[in-house]
Amino acid sequence: MKTVIQVLRNMQSSVTENFSRSISITQLESVKNMSSSTSSSSSSPSSSSTENLESDSESRSSQVGTSTHNSQVGTSAPQTSTSFPHIDDALGGIKDEAEDKFDEDTWFAADEKRNKMSKESIVSLLEEYPLPPPFSARVPALQEPANYGTDLETSVYEGQIKSGYRIPMHPFAVAFFNHYKMAPGQLVPNGWRKLVGLIYLVQTSGYPVTVHDFMRLYLEVCFIKNVAKCVGWYYIHNRIRVIKGGPKSNKGWHSRYFFIQRPSGKWEFPRRWNGFCKDYEKKGFLAPNDMTKKLLDHIKRRGVLNIDEPLTDQEMQHAGLIPPAPAMPVPPTPVLEPRIVSKSKTRE
Repeated sequence: MKTVIQVLRNMQSSVTENFSRSISITQLESVKNMSSSTSSSSSSPSSSSTENLESDSESRSSQVGTSTHNSQVGTSAPQTSTSFPHIDDALGGIKDEAEDKFDEDTWFAADEKRNKMSKESIVSLLEEYPLPPPFSARVPALQEPANYGTDLETSVYEGQIKSGYRIPMHPFAVAFFNHYKMAPGQLVPNGWRKLVGLIYLVQTSGYPVTVHDFMRLYLEVCFIKNVAKCVGWYYIHNRIRVIKGGPKSNKGWHSRYFFIQRPSGKWEFPRRWNGFCKDYEKKGFLAPNDMTKKLLDHIKRRGVLNIDEPLTDQEMQHAGLIPPAPAMPVPPTPVLEPRIVSKSKTRE
């Protein structure tokens, strides 16, 4: 088995660089470097904001509305930190030292899965959930697993997109994946629903929440767990029940994926898959603090969030997970054909 996997991994080639010039994307500091940044002051939400949020949460907690996606849920320019008013952490560059070390002998469950999603299906999906320029999509090669791709690419599953995976990624989600040294494609669709749901609860709390605060709360109410007999895929489990529901089954999601490309630069989250993600102790700068207690008390008062249905576009915009719909139509996302795989190239 290892020999076969090694041969497949050696059949990787570099992607062409004749792309249009990249628009600068805000790059976030990793959770590993959080301890060096200054924590912001915690203030209480205004009474008017709290009333609106409480009324919004009542309907959401009892029954999640039907998602109404359209071709305008995109933006002609990448989102920057200024799009997230509650985030006041110092945003820096990507930590090169945090790039996951790739172990040639690591076997992932994804190694045995092959894509069954056609180019037409990808085009149709991206009409509902478009990628903003300068990002594009690529159809996997015939024998290319989801945990492959070039350094300019990151894999994504159809089920993850429908569960709230978005590019550009919200800084709280970036902090989550950097904390675990996990590629976004490794979090199962239901895990994405929980992560997006928790971001929604925090972002609509009315408090000025930093990425530190979000990770402190996450570690207080959730933890990750490896999917049984499926090395490389993880889901989020509750410590404290603040989120409930989700599809009982996502049969076939493992074989419906593609790659998202950027023209240059590095991703702000790990791109390579990690088979050894684990929870860390809640101590040091990730130890619970006063803001953790305020957020948890607020969330408990709102009631358990039901995620049987994904968040609507309006709810995601309210939480800063996606930008407001642009006035002008978004151009279609380019979907590229599978790249030619060469046996003479090795994975970098």
